[in-house]
Amino acid sequence: MHWAIKAGIGVLVSAGSFTAIVSQPTHASAATYRRTAATKVASKQYYTKSNTGKTYTFSGSLKKTKMHANHALKSYHNSTWTRTKQAYVYKGNRKVRYYYVKSAKNGATGWVASSYLKAGKDYQAKTAKKTTASAYDKVASHTGKIYQISGTNNYVKLKAKTSLNANLVYTRTKTRVIYKRGRAYTYNYVTAGSTHGWAVSGDIVSESSIGKTKVTSKANGLTSYATSGNVLSPYRSQDFSTVNSSGYTMGKITYTYDSDYSTTNSFQTAVHTLPLTKSTNDAYSKYHFQTAVYLPIDYPGFSRKSILGNPQSAAFSKDDHYLYVMYNDNQQASDENQTGWVIRYDWTKLNQLLNASGSSLSMIRRATNRYYRGTTTALDRQVLACMKVGPQFKAGHVQSLALNPKTNQLWFIKAYKNSTTATVQRLSMSTLKPNAIVNFTLKSTVHMGSVLSFDNSGNAYFWTQTKSAWPTAPVNSVKFYKGTLGVNRVHFSLVKQGLSQAPGQVLQSMSYNSNNGRLYLVSDESIFSVPANKLGKLSTADVSRSNFSGKREFEGLVWQHTSNTGYLLTNKGPELMKVVAN
Repeated sequence: MHWAIKAGIGVLVSAGSFTAIVSQPTHASAATYRRTAATKVASKQYYTKSNTGKTYTFSGSLKKTKMHANHALKSYHNSTWTRTKQAYVYKGNRKVRYYYVKSAKNGATGWVASSYLKAGKDYQAKTAKKTTASAYDKVASHTGKIYQISGTNNYVKLKAKTSLNANLVYTRTKTRVIYKRGRAYTYNYVTAGSTHGWAVSGDIVSESSIGKTKVTSKANGLTSYATSGNVLSPYRSQDFSTVNSSGYTMGKITYTYDSDYSTTNSFQTAVHTLPLTKSTNDAYSKYHFQTAVYLPIDYPGFSRKSILGNPQSAAFSKDDHYLYVMYNDNQQASDENQTGWVIRYDWTKLNQLLNASGSSLSMIRRATNRYYRGTTTALDRQVLACMKVGPQFKAGHVQSLALNPKTNQLWFIKAYKNSTTATVQRLSMSTLKPNAIVNFTLKSTVHMGSVLSFDNSGNAYFWTQTKSAWPTAPVNSVKFYKGTLGVNRVHFSLVKQGLSQAPGQVLQSMSYNSNNGRLYLVSDESIFSVPANKLGKLSTADVSRSNFSGKREFEGLVWQHTSNTGYLLTNKGPELMKVVAN
């Protein structure tokens, strides 16, 4: 008899007989240990990051327990194990605690050494909750991903779909808590166009929190505030468009004085008209301007004569009792360092004097000139009593004085183009000097416009002329910006629709008429207006366009709040001209 072994089969050969013995593969012999009986423990969740550990089954008696590996822990990363029992296994001189666990991933069970586990849920979640739709931006310093989530609350899977885009505004509609390695993370369901998915809360920031300010200093009655990060909402240039506003853009104007400015030695008395020369065929575009009053030129206490010859902007008080006119010296090297001041005119009393018998349109100009020379009359003193001249301060170019009707505060832009940091200041109506200053950055490639306006709801606006063309915005097209401006917060968004052409070559002013709800864009001899409530969805018919003649510098258009009355602030020489319907 002899043995032949082949392919794991033992064959016994004997004379005249054949016997085959088949041997099945088996696990290697398991070591034998002593253990305690299993006891129940409070249910608790764990996760593991081990690449070497295993779970086991027990067999045999307590005194002679064999352990058989059944799952590799490395296959259960990003999932949760829940314990229900424990037992101690004695391995030589060591007493090792084992937990009986069940996987939320696929229901796998086994005993695992507690040292391989860390307390906490991993890739489990709570049910998503709906939220009020709100706007969010990508946090600038974070890369950020948008994920797709699948699975159940017991075992979720996350797959990165795309990166967050710094040029998109996302709308959040749901939140969901997902646990990773024992920590709870909030994910937000966001959409932006065709993009949708879940973003970690730390990678996006609510637009309602953008631009919040902090106090940086307090001195001499002036409180300084500053924001951190950009205060301009993200946008993509390809999402921008323009509505046709062609045919009314005026070229650069060579300014001239009124015809009688020299012959009257500046003490003009005649009513002058700036006629309408061309306009669109709508009710909002058909008007012209007529002299309402000639403004002063001289005033004592300043560095030179004719110091008041350069008014730049104006605003009425909320009750229209006072008119605030802002001036600058225009002798400093840069716009933001120009010296400025404000004169508050008692508009109600001045009009009473102007309407009195024997009055003249040059009444203010003559009174201030005689005050400069020290030869005032009784009427002059009445006129001068209607004026409060504020102190001088570093004011910038000051072509942006505007009242926020909601807060009843006056604001102007001090610095807007020489650096990425914009500076706006709040003007005290009593002291006529700034009592608050706010510094902020719109975006590294976007400077603050030089003009400012507010609607009745307190929304702030400015507009700019495009200097570097986009595929969607030609040179000299108009961009509108809308937002919030105050000591607590500064935040602006680019309106995704502008105008194909600006009114003229020199951007001068912006104003809001609370009686018709329109925003007015002022350039020299050309004024456009649009309904504020249709920004972003304008049609060409919504854009009223008016051209004028006279070669005067159009410094600003200012509207009263209690009536549909407007005035043009102009130079050479300085005067207020009333808006008169054609």
